[in-house]
Amino acid sequence: MSNVKILRLNNCSGNPKVIQDLDRSGFKFTVNQDLVNQGRCLVEVISGWSNITHQTLTGTEVSATGRIVPNNIPNLIVRCNILQEGEDSITGAGGLILGTMCLTNTTPASGTIAGSTSTNCGAFCQNDSFSFICDRLPSQIHLERLYYSHTTNSTNIPQLLPANNLSLFIPPIVPFEVVLKLTFIDEA
Repeated sequence: MSNVKILRLNNCSGNPKVIQDLDRSGFKFTVNQDLVNQGRCLVEVISGWSNITHQTLTGTEVSATGRIVPNNIPNLIVRCNILQEGEDSITGAGGLILGTMCLTNTTPASGTIAGSTSTNCGAFCQNDSFSFICDRLPSQIHLERLYYSHTTNSTNIPQLLPANNLSLFIPPIVPFEVVLKLTFIDEA
């Protein structure tokens, strides 16, 4: 059996292993027990992307009808529950940030065409794969989209908030995906 596996995790799947979070800011993917049992592995984040707006189709016209983050939020963050060996100063033990997407999402100036100053889809800003060692994969990988809260003064530390700004009781699924490469470490 090969010791390298690729996980392409997407929230827009009819796969019964995908379970949406209630607010649709993230999802859980049930990992095959065979992968969990392989133990220690190097996890490499190959890529990641997310739609930022919910889009509707009317005839041939595509419209962005709502944003998962408020206007003027500069980035979207994807976090997971795979535990890394070592420390993470951003989240402590609260999950590992897999990547950040830089957004252009300012409020349009008067006379500017609506939507011309916003990002409808973002990708991880990375020059190389982010990698880390984990002792063992969890039985469910939880991926969630987050953004930093606004701060009211210089003494407040921004908090990570779920990217569920659509404010609907049952929000639509706004697509996102993360691709992971797993290299299992033989410790024989």
